Amino acid sequence: MNEQKKKALASVDENAALYESIADEIWENPELSLKEHKAAALYCETLRALGFTVTEKLCGIDTAFCGAFGSGRPVIGILGEFDALSGLSQAAGKTEPDALVPGGAGHGCGHNLLGAGSLAAAAAVKRYLEKSGRPGTVISRACGRRSTRR
Repeated sequence: MNEQKKKALASVDENAALYESIADEIWENPELSLKEHKAAALYCETLRALGFTVTEKLCGIDTAFCGAFGSGRPVIGILGEFDALSGLSQAAGKTEPDALVPGGAGHGCGHNLLGAGSLAAAAAVKRYLEKSGRPGTVISRACGRRSTRR
């Protein structure tokens, strides 16, 4: 593995506290699909802080966004999900059922982690493109979807 790839991967570890705090924030504030206003705002703010150009309200969906960096090919798209599911409310760090809000929404689906992990991956690819000088575009995108669980 070349040195630039190693540095890009190391940047994930260097920023682990940021990604963990995002995952925790999303866990603590579960929002159902197409209603993830706090989560979308957090991701857009973070993407901008990381140097991505952010487009919000894609396709007329209030919580859909796209962060992009770079130019040319290859184009690498990374999809992040951060919606909660109804009925999965759960206190963090507990292995037994312990609803924060009885019958409320929660992240037993792991989307709080998928979104943060996708963001970390996009940031690592951005770092690689920056440091290597290679052409390419990385896109970090999230678009609300209707959950099949109601």
